[in-house]
Amino acid sequence: MKKSALTITIINGLVTAIQIVGQIVVAQLFGAKIQLDAFVSAVTIPTILTTVIAATLSDAFLPILKKKQIDNEDNANKYFFRTAFIISIVVLVVTFGIDIFSTKLLSALFGVRGLGFVTMTDQLMKYMVYTLPFTVLGTFSNAYLYSKKQFLLPSIAYLLGSIINLVLIIILSPIIGIISMVVGFVTAVILQFFLVFPYRIRSSMLTAIKSINLKSIKSELPGLFLAWLPLIISTLVLGFSAVLARFFSAKLPEGYIVYVNLVTKLFAGLVGIMTIGIQTVFFPHLVELIHTHNFERAKLQVNKAKLYGFILTVGTVLIIVFFAPFFMKLLLTGGKFSTKNVDLLISLFPYFIIPSIGWGIAQIFFQPIIAIGKQHLLTFVNIGAVCLSWISATYAYRQFGAMMAISIGLIVLVFTGIIGAEIIWRKEFKQQSSSEH
Repeated sequence: MKKSALTITIINGLVTAIQIVGQIVVAQLFGAKIQLDAFVSAVTIPTILTTVIAATLSDAFLPILKKKQIDNEDNANKYFFRTAFIISIVVLVVTFGIDIFSTKLLSALFGVRGLGFVTMTDQLMKYMVYTLPFTVLGTFSNAYLYSKKQFLLPSIAYLLGSIINLVLIIILSPIIGIISMVVGFVTAVILQFFLVFPYRIRSSMLTAIKSINLKSIKSELPGLFLAWLPLIISTLVLGFSAVLARFFSAKLPEGYIVYVNLVTKLFAGLVGIMTIGIQTVFFPHLVELIHTHNFERAKLQVNKAKLYGFILTVGTVLIIVFFAPFFMKLLLTGGKFSTKNVDLLISLFPYFIIPSIGWGIAQIFFQPIIAIGKQHLLTFVNIGAVCLSWISATYAYRQFGAMMAISIGLIVLVFTGIIGAEIIWRKEFKQQSSSEH
C-alpha cells in the first residue's frame, strides 16, 4: 500500500511539474494579455465539470462495482459497461445544454469584461466542453482498474496526457495561436480514455449494451445516482473556488485572471501531488475495512492519513513560499512575460498560503464520510460553505479589494467543509462502532 502510494505520488509529481512548466511556457508564449485571460476563463467550466466527474464518479461507483464483482465477476463486467454507456449518454445531453446556455453562463461570470471578451471566451469553451463524455468513460475505466488494485495505469495515462498537451501547445501555438491550448486540452482528455480502457474485458461490452432495457435502468441506476449526486454537489462546491477566484480577479486590470490562475495552479498543484498518493490508495482500502466492519483499524487508518496529509501539505507550502519566488524569476521571465509581470505574480503568494493548506487535506477529510455512505451530510456542509464563502468574499471585496476577497472567500470555503467533515466523521463513527457491540 505504501509503495503504491509513493509511486503514484512520484508520477503525479511529474505531472504537476509538467503542468507548472506548461504554465511558464504558456505565459511566455502569450503573455498576461486578453487572449490568455479569455482561455483561462473559457476553461473554467470544462475544468470544474471534468474535476467533478473524475473526483466523484469513481468514489460512488467503486463500492457498488466491488460488491458485484464479489458476487459474480461476469455480471459485474456487464454492469460496468451498461452503466458507463448510459451515464455517458446522459452527460452528453447535459453537455448540449451547457453549449446552448454557454453565453449566459459566461456573461454572468465575466460580463464585467465586456461582450467581446465573453464572445471570445465562449468560442474557446464550446470545443472543450464536449470532452465531458470521454471524461466519464475514462473515470469508469479508472474505477474498474482500482477495483482490481491496478493503481498505476490511470496515473501514467494522466502523465502522458499532460506531456501531449504541452507538446501540442508548443508546436501549434506559432500556427494557430491560443487555439493550440484548446487542441491540447481536448487531445489529452481523449488520449487518457483510450489508455485506461479495460480492453481485457471488452468481450462483455457488446452483450452488456444489448442488455440495456427499462428494467435494468430502474434497478441499477438509482443506487448509483443516490451515491453520486451528493458527491457531485459537494465537489461542485469545492470547484466553486475557481469560480470565486476568477469572478473577483475579473474585476481587476487585464492580466490578473492569468496571475491568479498561475498562483492557484502552483499552490494547488504542488500540495495536491503530496497527498494524491494517500488519497488514491487510502480510499479503496478504507471502503474494504468499513464493509468488513473493521472499525478500529479504519479509525487508525483515517487518523494516520489525516496526519500524514497535514504534515506533507504544510511542508510543501513552506517550500513554495521560500523557494518558488526564486524559480519564478529564473524560469518565468522572458518572451511576453516581463520582470514586472513576475514581480506582480509573486506579490500574490501570501493570499494563497492558508487556502492551499486546506486544498491539500480537504479530500482526505471527505473520503471517510463517503466510505460510510454519508455523502448527503457532506453535501449540506459544503453548500453552507459556499454561502458563507460568498458572503465573506463580497464583504471583503467592499472593505479590502478583490485579492482579499479571493483569499478570505477561499479560506472560509475550504475550512468550513473540513471542520464539518470532521464533526460528521466523529459522530457517525461513534454510532457505527457502538452498533457493532
